[in-house]
Amino acid sequence: MKIIRFTGGLGNQMFQYACYKALTKKFNNVTADISSYENGTVHNGYELDHIFELKINKVSPMTGGIYDIYNRKWIYKKIRKIFNLKRFQKEEQKHFTFDPDIFLSPKSRYYSGFWQNEGYFIDIADEIRKDFKFKSLTDEKNIKALEEIKQTNSVGVHIRRGDYVNHPTFGGVCEKEYYQEAIQLIKTKTDSTKFFIFSNDIDWCTENLDITNSEFISWNAGTHSYIDMQLMSACKHNIIANSSFSWWAAWLNENPDKIIIGPEKWLQGGQDDTSTVLPRDWIRI
Repeated sequence: MKIIRFTGGLGNQMFQYACYKALTKKFNNVTADISSYENGTVHNGYELDHIFELKINKVSPMTGGIYDIYNRKWIYKKIRKIFNLKRFQKEEQKHFTFDPDIFLSPKSRYYSGFWQNEGYFIDIADEIRKDFKFKSLTDEKNIKALEEIKQTNSVGVHIRRGDYVNHPTFGGVCEKEYYQEAIQLIKTKTDSTKFFIFSNDIDWCTENLDITNSEFISWNAGTHSYIDMQLMSACKHNIIANSSFSWWAAWLNENPDKIIIGPEKWLQGGQDDTSTVLPRDWIRI
């Protein structure tokens, strides 16, 4: 049996699902543990089932709790100790870097990590794109925005503030200078661009970025926040943040001539090798 732990927000879940799907191509009895969402809401909880209507083979909450070393319930800790279940743990060692070893051993494993690298699922990329098909929009405001995105030479710009402001790892990477340089660069590569700014801090955007021919989109919140990813993926081109959310929006962009710009530096501190987190054909600045 192989179990992959799901945790984090939508972008993280999508990477974990892509790795899960890749594992099912190599091994039998691959399952998913979503028990981390039981004791409180992480972002919007587990979202893949209602956004993409994906059906995955889930372990029971009890089985997940027993194997999940992050679950600190005393009964689960006791069972893990008695049966030495820690020996089944396969924790991601090098974040943002492809580790082919996870596909080699047929032994039972409990996989804990984010697996944020295209290398884990590049061989089944077409299947992943089919799995991550958004449902048709139903509200007038987003339908109108989507129509305009499709009718213009649209550039989706994701500016993540909120929880990133002053964050010791993810904060201070995609600041004003990054977006100014990315916007100027994309203007040299394509004509008649219209910028669609997706952000949870529109005030910061208007105060710090002078972007002509632009539209701000900030109304999709809570369980509807995934619609920002849907709209960004429909843009012709993308400028992304150091965020798995906008990474997926750009990756799902089906424009064969798309220009994707992302940050060369993905994290503060340099503790992880992030040199391959962006696909090779994306521009790094």
